Amino acid sequence: MSLPLYLVHGWGFDASFWNPMLDHLPGVEAYVVDAGYFGAPSHPPLPQTPYLAVGHSAGSLSLLEQDLPGCEGLVLFNGFARFSAAGDYPDGVPARVLERMRRQLQKSPETVLADFRNRCGTDEPVPGPPAIERLDAGLEKLLLDDAREQAARWGDRLHWMTGQSDPFPPARLGFSSPGSIVDGGHLLPLAEPALCADSIRQWFARHG
Repeated sequence: MSLPLYLVHGWGFDASFWNPMLDHLPGVEAYVVDAGYFGAPSHPPLPQTPYLAVGHSAGSLSLLEQDLPGCEGLVLFNGFARFSAAGDYPDGVPARVLERMRRQLQKSPETVLADFRNRCGTDEPVPGPPAIERLDAGLEKLLLDDAREQAARWGDRLHWMTGQSDPFPPARLGFSSPGSIVDGGHLLPLAEPALCADSIRQWFARHG
């Protein structure tokens, strides 16, 4: 038996990010959030039945910060509970990096997005004109948000997978709950969609 999926993509992408992985999960019902970085945002309501929440990168942080009634567990790809560095989190990305991105976003959003996506491991063009306000709000959340306590509360219901060559240190750390570090970079659901789909099937098998 499989549960519906509630999926949240990361910064600089859109709902289509999940299509390659979902192609490997035929018959699974999917509720896909779009943050609106390249068009109108879409936030489908949470499923009324038990479901599995799936996040990538900043989408993981977004899920951890939400109240998710009915959610049976989380599967997070290249995720993190905090992105920016802090006194008790030296592995985070320095705040000045995110602040510089926010300044440059106002002047040359296409360049910022192309550089970021290239660092992530894709040279695919962005899917539409950048929505600068929503992109900036997303960077602000990466700068300010901290969901480490929430991640700990999920305990063994949080499963994760990350790439050992991920360029972002917070995403290489993983979580204290069960998970795996695999060959690959920051875009596992795009680059390794069958592997990611299999990890979701394994979650179903363990918790079904």
